[in-house]
Amino acid sequence: MGKDAKMIIEAALYAAGRPLSLEQIAEIAKIDNLDYADELVRQLIREYGERGSALEIVALPGSKYVLQLKPSYSNKISNVASRGLLSLGELKTLAYIALKQPIEQSKVARARGSHSYKHIKKLEELGFLKFERTGRTKILETTEMFADYFGFDHEKRRLKQQLRWRIRKAGIQARLDTHPEAAEEQH
Repeated sequence: MGKDAKMIIEAALYAAGRPLSLEQIAEIAKIDNLDYADELVRQLIREYGERGSALEIVALPGSKYVLQLKPSYSNKISNVASRGLLSLGELKTLAYIALKQPIEQSKVARARGSHSYKHIKKLEELGFLKFERTGRTKILETTEMFADYFGFDHEKRRLKQQLRWRIRKAGIQARLDTHPEAAEEQH
């Protein structure tokens, strides 16, 4: 059962394309013992490390795991990679909201431009944003799915710290609260 279960775990992480909790992994692989499921995932992590693969399985906060391309290979294959889930403009709008949350939708539109209304609608549909109405105003916040998908902590203060760190690490110099100039930004 160990080898078959481990292959099912690997297939699930690949097919999901997003972080999976240890509970989800155990359920998919039909494993009753979470410690055993965790050991199989850790074996996979070691195997990926030993074979020098361009892929890696990363342990995230909250006993979650994701199979992903190592960051050092991202720019090398960008010309053959399929278009991402979100456009650059949508990512910037999402990052702006994540850093400023909770934030009024109108303030996002003032900072990011009127096209951000389309971005927000798509981000809500994908489950990355939630809102609460206060009168006619929408107050936006990120969801647990956002945190899981991007590998952030669920606690908002820590999430913001982790996002700021990633932005600095990536060397992103441009501010997120400026109107995009490129036409592609608006899509």
